[in-house]
Amino acid sequence: MTTDGLDERVPAGVPAGEDVADEESTLEADGRDDADLDKDLQDDEFEDDELEDDGGPPRRGARLSIPLVPVLAVLLVLLLGGVAYLWFARPSTSSVKTGDYVDVLEAARSEVVDLTSFDYQTLDDDIAQARKVTVGDLQKESVDQLTSNRKQLTDQQAVVNTQVVGAGVTRADDSNGTVLLVIQSTQRTKAAAQPTIVRYRIQANLQKVDGRWLLSGITGR
Repeated sequence: MTTDGLDERVPAGVPAGEDVADEESTLEADGRDDADLDKDLQDDEFEDDELEDDGGPPRRGARLSIPLVPVLAVLLVLLLGGVAYLWFARPSTSSVKTGDYVDVLEAARSEVVDLTSFDYQTLDDDIAQARKVTVGDLQKESVDQLTSNRKQLTDQQAVVNTQVVGAGVTRADDSNGTVLLVIQSTQRTKAAAQPTIVRYRIQANLQKVDGRWLLSGITGR
């Protein structure tokens, strides 16, 4: 119909002759507030729970329940497997016995200093000391070197002092030991105004003879 020259069209789906305002009034009359709707939703969920308890189909979104005992069993198997791996993958037996470590290390440190330090004024004592701390071929070579070079060492007034900078045992058992050392040698002669300081890396082999650890070999590293 037409009012004041304006064409008032009826919305689609509304029968002709019915007023739109009347339908909106009806919807408002039938509508409920949010609290009533929430209550209805809770009632529906309660009914769904009852259906599940009665053997009905599970409600969508329900939480899955995992048995605890099988999970613990799996974790236990994994734990035991890890322990077994660590056991079989453990390092092989150490080549250093704790009981011999200290004795071998101390002997190497002191005897290397005794063997490689000498003074032209006390060569006889130095030769005697070399015999005392060595054994086998090393003993013979050390004594021969000092004896054959006595005149040269005396003429040059050679003095050599050695100190151990660092040392570590790499092998030690009841009868043999191996020690790596860094030594510093201070060498003086009458021809040099300043001493010469040199560092060496050496490997010392030791042998236990009559309860004492003696040097059986020295090699450069």
